[in-house]
Amino acid sequence: MKIVKKILIGLGIVIVLVVAAAVIIPVVFKDDIKAAIDRGIAKNVNADVIFDVNNFSLTVFRHFPNITIEVKELGVFNRTPFEGVHLFVIERMDVEVNLVDVLFGKQLRLKGITLIRPQININVLKDGRANYNIAYPSADTTKVQNQEPTRFSFGIDHWEIVDGQVTYDDQSMSYYLLLKGLNHSGSGDFTQDVFDLRTHTVADTVTTSYGGKEFLTNKRVAIDATVSISEKMTKYTLKEDLFKVNDFGMSCDGWLKMNGADYAMDLSFKSPENSFKSLLSLVPGIYSKDFRKIETQGDLSFSGVVKGTYSDKQIPAFTLDLKVNNAMFKYPELPTAVNNINMDLLIDNKDGVMINTMVDLKKLHLDFGSNPVDARLLIQNLRDYRMDGNLKAKLNLAELNKMFPMPGLEMKGIYFVNASAKGVYDSLKKIMPAVDATMSLTDGYVKSSQFPLPLQDLKFSSSIKNTSGKMAETTIAVNDFSMLLENEKLTARLVLQNLDDYTWDLKAKGGVDLEKMTKIFPLKGMSLAGKVKADLETRGKMSDVRAKRYDRMPTSGTASFRDFKYKSKDLSYAVALSQADVVFDPKKIELKKMAGTLGKSDFDVKGLVTNYLGYALNNETITGTVVFNSNLLDLNEFMTQSSSESTPADTASLHVIRVPDNIDFTLKSSIKTVKMMEYTMTNASGDIFVKNGIANLSGIKFNLLGGAFGINGFYNPKDMKHPKFDFGLKIDNLSIREAAHSFSIVKTFVPVAGLVNGNFGTDFKINGELKQNMTLNLATANGAGLIKIAEASLTQSTLISGITALTNLDNTDKVSLKDVSIFASIANGRLTVKPFDVKFGNYKTTVAGSTGLDGGIDYSLKMNVPAGKLGSQLQEFVNQYAGTNNSTSEIPVTIGLGGTYDNPKTTLKAMEQKQQVKDAVTKAAEQKGKEAVQQAVKGTQAEEVVKNLLGAPKTDTTKVKDGTQSKPADPVNQLLQNKLQNLLKKKKN
Repeated sequence: MKIVKKILIGLGIVIVLVVAAAVIIPVVFKDDIKAAIDRGIAKNVNADVIFDVNNFSLTVFRHFPNITIEVKELGVFNRTPFEGVHLFVIERMDVEVNLVDVLFGKQLRLKGITLIRPQININVLKDGRANYNIAYPSADTTKVQNQEPTRFSFGIDHWEIVDGQVTYDDQSMSYYLLLKGLNHSGSGDFTQDVFDLRTHTVADTVTTSYGGKEFLTNKRVAIDATVSISEKMTKYTLKEDLFKVNDFGMSCDGWLKMNGADYAMDLSFKSPENSFKSLLSLVPGIYSKDFRKIETQGDLSFSGVVKGTYSDKQIPAFTLDLKVNNAMFKYPELPTAVNNINMDLLIDNKDGVMINTMVDLKKLHLDFGSNPVDARLLIQNLRDYRMDGNLKAKLNLAELNKMFPMPGLEMKGIYFVNASAKGVYDSLKKIMPAVDATMSLTDGYVKSSQFPLPLQDLKFSSSIKNTSGKMAETTIAVNDFSMLLENEKLTARLVLQNLDDYTWDLKAKGGVDLEKMTKIFPLKGMSLAGKVKADLETRGKMSDVRAKRYDRMPTSGTASFRDFKYKSKDLSYAVALSQADVVFDPKKIELKKMAGTLGKSDFDVKGLVTNYLGYALNNETITGTVVFNSNLLDLNEFMTQSSSESTPADTASLHVIRVPDNIDFTLKSSIKTVKMMEYTMTNASGDIFVKNGIANLSGIKFNLLGGAFGINGFYNPKDMKHPKFDFGLKIDNLSIREAAHSFSIVKTFVPVAGLVNGNFGTDFKINGELKQNMTLNLATANGAGLIKIAEASLTQSTLISGITALTNLDNTDKVSLKDVSIFASIANGRLTVKPFDVKFGNYKTTVAGSTGLDGGIDYSLKMNVPAGKLGSQLQEFVNQYAGTNNSTSEIPVTIGLGGTYDNPKTTLKAMEQKQQVKDAVTKAAEQKGKEAVQQAVKGTQAEEVVKNLLGAPKTDTTKVKDGTQSKPADPVNQLLQNKLQNLLKKKKN
């Protein structure tokens, strides 16, 4: 007993230690565990794996005696080119591992994996790159093949997905699959060469499409499958498999084998049930929560075969056979059933070539109450659609309305159709099946609960006749069409012949209230309102349209609109016509009066439009001359996707305005107010010529920012990525400061203008490109012109303080301009100005230079500074070249202005300054010489004059006999001395 007791105590201690370790280890070592996981991921996974270490835990309590590894809120995100798109996001993942394997070193084997609410998103691009390829390729495959067998085994007892969502979007094969509400469980030993994979799957919603066509839409799918996997995971043999779509079940047998470049298969399927109700569940709209209440009868037979090879170049042969016998269905709350449903359909492809598919609807019959429908159709291939079919039905719409009630919609009338077609359709050979079809509607009536007024007395009779199979011998006629809507009657007749050269004869007369019509027949995403009246006749041939023989197309009539309104979710502004009266003939449309609004903008238009038939029927160029008047034209509404009443358009959302190539219009405009971007223009007028995709502006005038503008030139958006412009601008009396704040070209090249008080005018030509937001691309701008400033001033600028620091001039804190003309040019990203004069205080200064796109400035300023007003730096510079005793009254100064506008650098231009000082000294010497000569001519002895002027002899800087060093000679006196000595020699001679 003691031994047993000791064993039990030992086991208890072991159990306590294990339990304690399961609780303590994840807490104590969670950071180390997280670091180890991160290192493993970084080494092997080319993706971002995101989880919080606090959401990682180990426990033995959930699936004892197995250890459960739990990770919450785990996400896997691939990298380029799938940034920001998740591959895998999960609320919780549980991984079960056998405790005995962990403790005693056996081969590690997963016992189970559970995924709670995972979201799996698989993307394959057109070039085949997939977001699930996240593993780094092995650098040494030989080493991998020869290494010791891993202790990890993918053998697994079970796996489970709870409430998952899976999206598979494969653009390389145009395939899409969406599963919602996915619950799946399965098991299989993947360590075995041959094993059975057992799965159970239910998806509440399945949508799948191929080649842009949906094959399943919001269907419920359930699959119970046992698949034998063999031949190194390449062959899959189906055993006892059952697939259900809604209530329609299908069993499947056979096999599928992956061969690398293709898939081989031999599959057969059939419906294990023979109930017509299961097939009815596939009909859209019928399968709902009330589906169980539908009464049904009838037998179903469904089977098929898929056998062959699937690859990029071929498909397997296939057969589908569906038969329905003596079926019916009825909604329990409705008095009438759909009876006598019989169908025999065979779809057969014997060789795997898609165009060789045959569709044979041998029989289709059903009775909608007392309304029989019979149809038959044989299409022998999908190449030339060789067909033979017919359809015959007589439907009482009121009875159908009771059988298939559509809430809020009431219909009446007798609809009849009898159509047959036999032959080949080939558009290249211009042949079609022989057709004989008649359709008619009598006593038609449609009423919607959304609008109380019914559409009454609706009737028509129509026919399609072709006995030869030639398109040219086809006639389509719609006779006696009429309808009545609130006492507004509309009648029409159409005869269309010769589908090889469309020939038409159309008459229409009457009025339509568009709002009432759209209440009866709603238009998705748009609304219409207004009354339209028309009386028109048109006849013609398409060949005459192509040859522009519009005189052979007698077309005439009138049309009028009143209170027309149009709104669309795709259009950010509403369109309204208060009035529009149109008279037309084959050559032209005359706009007698057209007034309305586009969003906040109003318009009043008159004019002529020609070649409208060629434009409408053959995409030819439409021409016209139109007079356009408006009180407000807000262009921002047309340049942006949306706009607000209270906020101006964001220039970042503007986009290039396209000018259609097939419009040749002259627009003569007069607009009181125009809004474009942040600008408001008034009193706008001028002509716009639109032709060949280019808008030419002529004599455009408007007022903006207090100034008067004139524009001539063109706007060319043929290359939408690089729209071009070439304008001549004439501006009068515009505020310099307003221009700097409003126009990027001034703000960039002349930022100092923002501090200048005064107005300017200009006559400037400029060209370049516009950006995608319709602003000027300054890097491409080129231009030149004259800028005229009547009077302006600048104070409190860092540019002034930097310049005046070099002088002691009075009143130089203010720069003034008066009657200044500046010639400026723009090229290669720089604005260059030729020399012009300003005043620093009372001192005249000549300015020239340039500004770059980067904000760099490079200017020179030339001024004459009185000798006593030199700054210390400038005085020292002058002394170096002119001496301390020079007698000049003014010194020319050249100041370089560099750096940037915000951080200017002022310097003396050394070489230029040196030459200017020497020139000034020479000029002063010449003046003294002239004065001395004038005195000598008057009779004064020249020698005395020279002595008085020259003073004591000057020496150079060499030592004299007494050992002292003389002062340097005065350069002005030395020059004068030499000049006078030459004059004396000439006089003596």
